[in-house]
Amino acid sequence: MIGKGRNTILTSYKEITADNVIEVVTEAMKLYRENANDCQFLIDYASGEQPLQRKEEKKVMTWVDCKAVDNVALEICDFWRGFGWGNPISLVLRGDAKDAEAKADGVAELNYCYSATGNERALQTLADFIVKCGQCYTLIDINREYEDGESYFTRDVIDPRWAFVVRSTAYSDRRVVLGVTLNIDKRKNYYLTAFTKDKRFDIKATNNMSANVKAVDTEDNYFRNYYVWSKMEIFDEKNILGKIPIVEWYWEPGRTSVFENQVSALDNINLLVSDISNGIEQNIQAIWWSNNVEFEMQTFTDEDGNEYQVPKKPKNGDWVQTRTAREGVNPSIQPLVMDYNLEGMNRTYTEQRALVLQKCHVPQRSETSGGSSGVAMDTASGWADAESVASSREEIVKGCQLDEIKVVLRAVKECPECPIDNPMLRLVASDIQPAIRRPKNFDLVSKTNAISTLLAHGFALEDCISNIPLFADATQVIQRSGEGVSKYQETIYSQQNDAEAAPNADRTAQDTSDQVERSPILKQ
Repeated sequence: MIGKGRNTILTSYKEITADNVIEVVTEAMKLYRENANDCQFLIDYASGEQPLQRKEEKKVMTWVDCKAVDNVALEICDFWRGFGWGNPISLVLRGDAKDAEAKADGVAELNYCYSATGNERALQTLADFIVKCGQCYTLIDINREYEDGESYFTRDVIDPRWAFVVRSTAYSDRRVVLGVTLNIDKRKNYYLTAFTKDKRFDIKATNNMSANVKAVDTEDNYFRNYYVWSKMEIFDEKNILGKIPIVEWYWEPGRTSVFENQVSALDNINLLVSDISNGIEQNIQAIWWSNNVEFEMQTFTDEDGNEYQVPKKPKNGDWVQTRTAREGVNPSIQPLVMDYNLEGMNRTYTEQRALVLQKCHVPQRSETSGGSSGVAMDTASGWADAESVASSREEIVKGCQLDEIKVVLRAVKECPECPIDNPMLRLVASDIQPAIRRPKNFDLVSKTNAISTLLAHGFALEDCISNIPLFADATQVIQRSGEGVSKYQETIYSQQNDAEAAPNADRTAQDTSDQVERSPILKQ
């Protein structure tokens, strides 16, 4: 159901075996189909397939029926794909990792392997599905066709309409116990590949077309059809990875699209735009109204040779010739128009559009909002809100990335082409920290002043950089700038420093203490 997010598919089984995999998959398909239907709707909606939601058909001047789509949903998706996923996720070594110096080369090699899989391009595909559908999947495997310079593992993005994972309620953390990818042929037979930690199951489910008399057969959309499987064939083999290679990605607990909760408001915006267009069009194609007027008669001949007369009706741009109907009566003629308050309607449309963008945490991006780095401007324009939401989602994405890294490291170890002295073999998932880079060039005054003030008061560079979001990779900043910061701190400790005495002695970080209270939003 649109608005509630994607279903989490659960099973009560603690382990999936050849004895219960068919039962689990069959039961999971019900929720999978709901998810796939919702994903299809959301993808279509973002692509512009947004039918007008009128309560009833237009009854007046039915030949004027403008159906305009202001695709705000795509605008929301484009912003979040750029702001949240515009840069590749890099991997850095945790500062507290054991044998950090020995493992640094392994992290660098892992980043190279990710890049060799086409990670930058794949990330945009992954992001596109997540912002539109709320979830997506990746499939990790050993690179069985390795060539020099390539990655030791493969990484493919799987359309969320063709994959799902099953979690077990037998574990408190609802861990994934089964990952499934599937395909459907023209006969509507399902081909599923299901993975557990130990097994890989290849399942062919033959469709019983005759038993499914209620199914609606469509060629381009299989998700809305509920077919009865008359026969199932299953083959199993060992999963040499020892991990479920299908990794679920999402960045919001409910697994909702970035615009999903505002679909009804988006429909209303389309209706407003269409009605404004209808009002303008109806005024252009106005109906003529006349009173006490006799129009000039035109004579025509029918097929039988009989003559008949009809009044000459005026058209837009025509001269209208009339004559007085009777003495003492003044004729009048004018277009029949409705006095629309277009200014008010346009204002309502603009306000509704801005409100939807605000609720979807999309900031103002005009020149009046992007040039200032003050706290008040960031608060007013919505950039602070967007950063807050992105930061909370970032933690979930990091968890998904670490889940994938666990599978990736296992694939590297199982790849026969990987040399035994490769530094990646020393790594464990806990050594690695994903670094998500986003544009952080807003509120620069506050951030730089805060860092400078803390360093001047003896705080460690590591603590400053880690807690103030200015740089994407804190580890690299510390490595490159640590020596210079140490010399700076030694200098200010060895001599009297009066830099803070004036003109802002009452401020810890200059130029920010009065910014928030001056925000135009807070004054409303």
